[in-house]
Amino acid sequence: MAERTWITTAVYEGDDRSRNQVARYPGVVGISLWDACSNRFEYFDPATCRSRAEHGGAGWFFFTGDRRHQHTVPDAGTPLRRRVEVLTASEFTYSRQVPHGMREGAPLVTVHVVHTPYAGPWQVRATASAASP
Repeated sequence: MAERTWITTAVYEGDDRSRNQVARYPGVVGISLWDACSNRFEYFDPATCRSRAEHGGAGWFFFTGDRRHQHTVPDAGTPLRRRVEVLTASEFTYSRQVPHGMREGAPLVTVHVVHTPYAGPWQVRATASAASP
């Protein structure tokens, strides 16, 4: 399948997989549309399904040849590098370092962000502003 829609289902801090911290890390939570044919991504708010494209939530992505890292290069904003932990048809989990609790100035912590295929009530489609040229 060339296009896949994912939703963040869990966020874990460090090695502690006993407590889902998804509410603590809203900056990494959302619905993600990934198009493998165009290498485009677009993020959506999980509560409203509104696109985050205008705020850096759309752009290009690629996986390194060894499939150990995933890079996103937003149309506007800072590129991100994530370590791929699981990449299957039923789960995409990556890890990266962010400020603890997403609080500016807090020490960095490694978060593990788990995504599973989205099967919610909204039809998620790329917006015109995020569509590939």
